[in-house]
Amino acid sequence: MKLTKANYFSNEANRYYMSVSQFKGFLPAYGGCEARAMAELNGDYIRPEKDAFDEGHYIHAWNEGTLDEFKANNPDIYSSRGPTAGQLKANFKHCNTMIEVLESDPLVMKALTGQKEVILTAELYGIPWKVMLDSYQPDVGLFADLKALKDMDGKFWNSEAQCYENFLDHYGYSIQMAVYAEVERLATGRHEWLLPHMVVVTKQDPPDHEIIYFDFDAISSQLSIVGNNIERVKAVKSGAVVSARCDKCDYCRGTKKARIKHYSELAVY
Repeated sequence: MKLTKANYFSNEANRYYMSVSQFKGFLPAYGGCEARAMAELNGDYIRPEKDAFDEGHYIHAWNEGTLDEFKANNPDIYSSRGPTAGQLKANFKHCNTMIEVLESDPLVMKALTGQKEVILTAELYGIPWKVMLDSYQPDVGLFADLKALKDMDGKFWNSEAQCYENFLDHYGYSIQMAVYAEVERLATGRHEWLLPHMVVVTKQDPPDHEIIYFDFDAISSQLSIVGNNIERVKAVKSGAVVSARCDKCDYCRGTKKARIKHYSELAVY
């Protein structure tokens, strides 16, 4: 299947290719649910959009150089009533502040230089994968991913590992960078990985920002996590194994049938 920006996020592309977001969508450790992931692939469920996604798209459109086009195609980001009618809504005005923070930092702009929204595919773990690199600089040996987050200081409880983790591990961003590096290496035929960089800007007032890079050891260790889980994901996606329900996500709550549960089954975390 030939991928373009127009069909990259389509169900057809998601059924043919594996992606990092799809992979994480199957894993409870990253807030995933097998039943919901399969319902999405089958077109039986559409995950509701959130303002946070639109804000992220706004920031990414700036990085790509298509912000004016994004504004024109998304009139709902403008207020439609009261004294602010016709103006950007407050959260998107703050996105402009976040962009100004990035633009004012020469090192950030250097990290975000290069080709934009580069689509690459490769076979990994016996199946085709797709990735889209926000900023791609193969000539200098790096690529960068841009993230807009609430903050960078939070800690998150991992009930499976029974420990707290940072935002990189909680959201699976370390896995994302590792898979991107491996797919890029395979797609280009290079012998070594490019160094993944993540440019993070927060929604705080004033915004914080950081550039985080991942070395070869991090890539290798994160790829091992994918390798340890991919066979189950492949089996569920192919229909060889029945998907498990988490009974906690929005999809499971909306399709749930009650059962009688012993009180000791209730977990604190």
